[in-house]
Amino acid sequence: MDAATWAAVVGPITTLLGGLGGYWLAGRNDDARDRRAADREAAARRAALAERLEEDRHTFQRGTLLELQDELQKLARTTTRILLQDMKTLKELGKLYQLPPELNDEQFQIRVSVERLQVRTLDAVLRQAVSDFLNLCISLGRSGDVTEEPKEEALNKLERRLSLVGSRYFKLNELLGEHLRRELDRSYLARGSAQNVATPEGQT
Repeated sequence: MDAATWAAVVGPITTLLGGLGGYWLAGRNDDARDRRAADREAAARRAALAERLEEDRHTFQRGTLLELQDELQKLARTTTRILLQDMKTLKELGKLYQLPPELNDEQFQIRVSVERLQVRTLDAVLRQAVSDFLNLCISLGRSGDVTEEPKEEALNKLERRLSLVGSRYFKLNELLGEHLRRELDRSYLARGSAQNVATPEGQT
């Protein structure tokens, strides 16, 4: 077969193979580009989901801490009322009697609410501090151990317990306030970042 004939035969084949090779390479490049785009989209979705879950966690925790702050205040107030009632009874009647049922019921309901919020608190140190204060209030609300003591000594003991509730509540509220401020500051910064993204630079 002479050169001209060979060229006539091979040329179209070469052209065909070159075209097919080009299509094949273009297809591979398109597939690779599509895979990269899909990977970026999946990564963006995962990041958005993680951010949304993190924001939901902070929102839930902020609500929990705010409610816990209210319930702890009620617990301290109710425990104080119980101690003051015992002191009043001791001063007027010389001995202690069973507390009014509504006061016991009120303390029980607050206790249940504090326990519910305590288990939702993420920070272990704060959770333990809440538990300690709750146990303190429960124990101090039972003044039966002073019934056999002389009146003045019993009154002094109740007075010390009253002071202890106030000091421990103050410290716990300070600790709780630190956690709340962190949650609230985070929300403020997040809103500020969102506004900066939404507002083009140089515009107000």
